[in-house]
Amino acid sequence: MKRLLTFTLVFLMVAGSIFSVKLTMYSSDESKARVLRQVVELYEKDHPDVSIEVVAFPYANYMQKMSLIFLGGNPPDLLETTATYLPQMTQFMKDLGPDIQKSLGLTPQQYKDSTYDVVKVYLGEGNVVHAIPLHFTTYSVWINKSMFDKAGIKYPPLGGKQEPWTWEEFKDVLRKVKEVNKIPYAMSIEYSADKFFSYLALWNITVLDEEGNFVLDKYENAEKAINEFVNLFKEGLVPPAEWLSGESHTNNFFGGITAVDWAGSWMSRESFNAGKQNEVSPAYVPIIEDWFGISGGGFLAVPKTGNTEKEKAATEFAMWLANKDTGYTEYIKRSRDLSAYKNHTIDYGEPLLETWAEVHQVLAERAPAWSTTVRATAVWSRITDTIRKDIALGITGQMTAKQMIQHWKSEAERVKGEL
Repeated sequence: MKRLLTFTLVFLMVAGSIFSVKLTMYSSDESKARVLRQVVELYEKDHPDVSIEVVAFPYANYMQKMSLIFLGGNPPDLLETTATYLPQMTQFMKDLGPDIQKSLGLTPQQYKDSTYDVVKVYLGEGNVVHAIPLHFTTYSVWINKSMFDKAGIKYPPLGGKQEPWTWEEFKDVLRKVKEVNKIPYAMSIEYSADKFFSYLALWNITVLDEEGNFVLDKYENAEKAINEFVNLFKEGLVPPAEWLSGESHTNNFFGGITAVDWAGSWMSRESFNAGKQNEVSPAYVPIIEDWFGISGGGFLAVPKTGNTEKEKAATEFAMWLANKDTGYTEYIKRSRDLSAYKNHTIDYGEPLLETWAEVHQVLAERAPAWSTTVRATAVWSRITDTIRKDIALGITGQMTAKQMIQHWKSEAERVKGEL
């Protein structure tokens, strides 16, 4: 009898492993992957017939890796991606519109309308839903409070200054905080075309219009704006290695190499993960022609793999995560991000996060619509690598601003012609 019981238990364990569905999810960085693993663990407890492995890729070369994976015909079952890269991958994604209507009782349009406009613009046209939103983000600058206190510098709005710095004031702040604290550099900026776009937008300059046409060359001060950005590196205010070799901006900032990080609302999560939440604070971006935080966000999509069983299991997980009454609130509480859904109140259990969210809400509300819509195109998504690589060449003196603009124009026109 004992042998029979043992045999039965072993058989059930083996049968369970045989008949369970094993899915793979790709994530655009390790920080988000950690959060996704936590919610996956919750899902697996209630769905023991499904197991999901979350694999993180470095964000610096994320799209390059994804292009090879999708063109090679071996996509993951689930894909976490960002607003920067989703538009150029929608052709590989399953339309989730019918599943949303079946699972959530909302038409695809009702579902999209339940999200903020800065999120909805990425989800698809008509009844198509390319992905479900995970969160939305907005850009800000983050400061090391003790370094600013030592330099006697007030920062907006939580550090005693009400209005944002002007651009010239901001550069002087960077020079002073670097000098007083005797640090190698003043500010970090991740190797990202969207970081550059968030800066360029403050000049009221855009690279493309909403139809994906190149318009940067129509702005008289475009070359000046590019040169000002490149000069931050040349002057030693920003570590060149962050753009030349992918050195981590968060490591530099949290490690005290820099006193400022031009980043965004996602740094709320990063600061808690690093145990630095009491040492840092979000601040307003400087005013150039205007000041605001351009918005972005994260999304979860279900790639078309051709495996019916796996696509079904992946879709069921996506619907669980899309539901505010099930997975979504669990996700957003752990990610410490801003909810993608309107009128969705989150109790983070951390008063500091509520204060920081108010700062980012101001920045998000000031953003003009074009700062989102011009980036929700496949053209922008496909020229981002060219833009950041050319800026790296500018930092090393191998390319002028004028040459960058000409190159970006030819690339944008080539991509638009292919679409």
